[in-house]
Amino acid sequence: MRERTHELALAGVLAALAAALLCLGGLVPLATYCAPVLASAAVLVAGEECRPGLAWGCWVVSAALGLLLCGDREAALVYAVLGYYPLLKPKLDALRPRPVRVLAKLLLCAVSVGSMYALLLFVFRLDALVREVAASTPALLWATALLGAAAFLAYDLALARLQALYRHRRTR
Repeated sequence: MRERTHELALAGVLAALAAALLCLGGLVPLATYCAPVLASAAVLVAGEECRPGLAWGCWVVSAALGLLLCGDREAALVYAVLGYYPLLKPKLDALRPRPVRVLAKLLLCAVSVGSMYALLLFVFRLDALVREVAASTPALLWATALLGAAAFLAYDLALARLQALYRHRRTR
């Protein structure tokens, strides 16, 4: 019983930490994409220390709090569509061969970010974003997508190293 209570309390604290880190995206300039990455580190710890249901609950609660409380809506949306990635990463890392694994990760990123921008453009109808996309050339949009994919792969590598470091420190 005590272990289950400890897990639940840890998941709650990690959800609050993720939401607080996410809210820093609105306070610090240029932290729109750094804040979701930092918040997902808390989800990584929840995935390592808690049962899967609690870890997923940690992400859901922190994403909901981020969407409700954060000043930077783009950072909160990025976290809402990609913040679960540390929980899904072990399953994707089990895929073989390596090109299939990388393709699956890039496909997940493209679908997640594409659905986020589809929501922003067609459901929420953000006029500034609609004008920005309309004014951009197709080459610029493709370059942005490729840079985003490269940044996602760098994020994946950073998560792998952070997870290995966390496991190493935990066993000491």
